[in-house]
Amino acid sequence: MAVRVPLRLRSGEGRDLDTVAVLNGGFEVEVPHLLLPAPCAERLIPGFRRDAVLRQYQAAGATPLPLYRLLKTLFVCVLVGKREGPTTQLHVLVSETERELLVSDSGIDALRIRIEGFRPGRWRLAGEKRIWKTSRAHLW
Repeated sequence: MAVRVPLRLRSGEGRDLDTVAVLNGGFEVEVPHLLLPAPCAERLIPGFRRDAVLRQYQAAGATPLPLYRLLKTLFVCVLVGKREGPTTQLHVLVSETERELLVSDSGIDALRIRIEGFRPGRWRLAGEKRIWKTSRAHLW
């Protein structure tokens, strides 16, 4: 079972978007990244393609994937109950084919998320005892 967490995304232009993302430890990158489906990116950053770089990225066992790399970062925090967790900046890739947001391995760490169990879909914030259940998928 995937572990999904509720997130609040903030653009530098002041747009906010609440959604859900899959925590993907296999999305291995040196700096924290978030992969957005194109409709999500368009809602948060209208016209994002104008200022993005289209590149081919290699995924595990797959043919190269064309992804847009945004030059701007997003401010991201986990929504924990009725409050926001710590906010961090994540680099952004955008997919024309993906339907769910994905948080990279280093993004999971930057958001201070600790996975407690994949099969039951449980997670918590570092330094906190409360364990949360996985959220329902938000498909774009």
